[in-house]
Amino acid sequence: MPPKLHVEPIDIDTLEQLRFMQASLEHLSDLVVVTDAGTEREPQIVYVNQAVVSRTGYQRHELLGRNPRMFQGRDTDRATVSRIAAALRVCEPVREELLNYTRDNTPYWIDITIVPLKGAAGEVTHFVSTQSDITVRKQVEQDLMLFRQTIDQSPSSVIITDRLGKITYVNRGFEVNSGYQGEEVYGRTPGFRAWKPESESDKKAFWDHLNSGQPWHGEFVNRHKDGHQVIKRAMVSPVRKENGEISHFLSVEQDVTAEKKALEQLEFLAYHDTVTGLPNRRLLEKRGAEMLDSSAQADGSYALVLVDLDDFKRINDAYGLGFGDQVLKVVARRMASCVWDVDEQAAHLGGDEFSLLWRVKADDDGSELKARLDALQDILAGPVLIERQTLSLTASMGVAWVEVTADHFTAVQRNADLALYRAKQNGKGGYAFFKPELDAAARRRVSLEEALRIAILRDELSIAIQSQYSPLSQIKGGEVLVRWLNGPDGVPVSPAEFIPVAETSGLIKPLTLLVLSKALAVVTELMDAGILLPLSVNFSTDLFRDVTLIDGVLALVAESGVPPELLVLEITESLFIDTQADVLANMERLSTAGLKFSLDDFGTGYSNLAYLKRMHLSELKIDKSFVDHLPHDDDNRAIVRSILSIARQLRLRVVAEGVETAAQADFLSAHGCDLLQGYLLHKPAPAAEWVSSVKLLKSEKKV
Repeated sequence: MPPKLHVEPIDIDTLEQLRFMQASLEHLSDLVVVTDAGTEREPQIVYVNQAVVSRTGYQRHELLGRNPRMFQGRDTDRATVSRIAAALRVCEPVREELLNYTRDNTPYWIDITIVPLKGAAGEVTHFVSTQSDITVRKQVEQDLMLFRQTIDQSPSSVIITDRLGKITYVNRGFEVNSGYQGEEVYGRTPGFRAWKPESESDKKAFWDHLNSGQPWHGEFVNRHKDGHQVIKRAMVSPVRKENGEISHFLSVEQDVTAEKKALEQLEFLAYHDTVTGLPNRRLLEKRGAEMLDSSAQADGSYALVLVDLDDFKRINDAYGLGFGDQVLKVVARRMASCVWDVDEQAAHLGGDEFSLLWRVKADDDGSELKARLDALQDILAGPVLIERQTLSLTASMGVAWVEVTADHFTAVQRNADLALYRAKQNGKGGYAFFKPELDAAARRRVSLEEALRIAILRDELSIAIQSQYSPLSQIKGGEVLVRWLNGPDGVPVSPAEFIPVAETSGLIKPLTLLVLSKALAVVTELMDAGILLPLSVNFSTDLFRDVTLIDGVLALVAESGVPPELLVLEITESLFIDTQADVLANMERLSTAGLKFSLDDFGTGYSNLAYLKRMHLSELKIDKSFVDHLPHDDDNRAIVRSILSIARQLRLRVVAEGVETAAQADFLSAHGCDLLQGYLLHKPAPAAEWVSSVKLLKSEKKV
């Protein structure tokens, strides 16, 4: 609190004195406010000078008769106001710093002095308030306080030295990090903490750099007060006066001791796998790059073998990740046993993928390499005994030569990966060698995948619909078919090509949701026209394992307002071989919600009649291969009649696909097939065109 001023009462005629002073007061830069004594009420303003009008934005007539508290606002300190009021009550002079507000509510600070003014009889008649605007000073003080608090609360060590390098200030972070209190270091140079003395040349270079006006950054090795070593990363900058002269130096230091130690550990971990202890991909690539640099002069050639364990995911699913790690360790030891030369290397690339760099003779028929691959297959196929469980493993392998013409080792890895992909296509437990034609196929797959990803995001795919007719030629539904009319080459891409890409890349999930959304929009449009027709949408088997996808399907149906029974999900018989609980549970969720299931291509795969009810089916689709040779092929006639008989017994609707002749349609209708689908009746049409045709048929009452 500022000290109270003692001012002798002024014993003069108040009004005469005010008139006499007014001319001078109008030219003062300080704000002057005069109030009456306010004997029976609060004091009221009787005079303000021009400085008050200019600073506050009020006109004089708006201020006269008002109490000076009108200048106060929400952040004006109440304790200060109370001290001023207490002084005025006993007619004592007072000086305070006060926050006031202008007419437009802009805050400003004043250094205010109020003195009582006495009349001729000695009574207090007025109070005279003289105010200096200190807004700028208060802002500077607040900024300095904020800066000081920020620096003190920083975890970094902050040191300020004078021009001679003597410490004048350290923050709390320095005290915590160094163990020294500020009083212990003031007047000393920061170098007193050095772990070992610096050379004179290093000192001179350091100070020459700073004195040139340039900031310096680097690392110090210092000694903590308790004696242990700490490594500091520091930035030291010159601090200049307004005239540009250097007055101080500011050093900001961070303790990087733990970081340095961690880097040493990371250096090892960066090149080795934590599960198996084998070198990892990074070390493999480093070694491979070295081979490319030297293999032209080396005696012999190198081959890269990528090894992927078959069905390893099922081991993790069945026994847990910890068990799977134990299997990987066994495989790692077997892989390491196949390294015969110091220039060779086994590596674990992550998951169930390993690699071998072998030094082998590049003979014409590759007999040496093939012999080693066969031996590796035999070694890996040996029984694995873990936690009383005995497993038999197989692995697929892709092989590529480390060609000296390769620009980078990643090109060799890519070739081996393409060969591995081909080996997996050929079946489990085999190997394949890289051939140039694999590269073209891979580029096409990558091109399609990226283009398909963008097409899905931009909603560039469309749907077509093929009608399903009753034997009486009435439309009873339709199958939704996705179309990609503008592929990466600007031409349509067949679903037979891009659907497998979607399934292997994970894009099948957003693609399915996109198609479902478009199908529901079509059903909604038909419902608005008073037409209720179910639509069938193909549903990939893998999607039944994805709880999030199932949630998305249910949410789409609910948001659309479409009755669930108007949406039929077409599944394949491959789902029968996957009886995991989560698959069955997700099918149960969709069925309970009201969605229907149709078994596509029935009879071509894993037909198991026991599953037909367990899978919540409502429909069977006879595959086109059985319809093609009707009604002349005896075997096909028998198969189709059997399917129709089974469906009737199980109360399942039957749809025949690929109906292209009138004879086929007549045979199917005669034997009780519920719906017919094929080019004879209707070719797939764009959704908008199909909807228009259905509306037209409704008007003709053929729906």
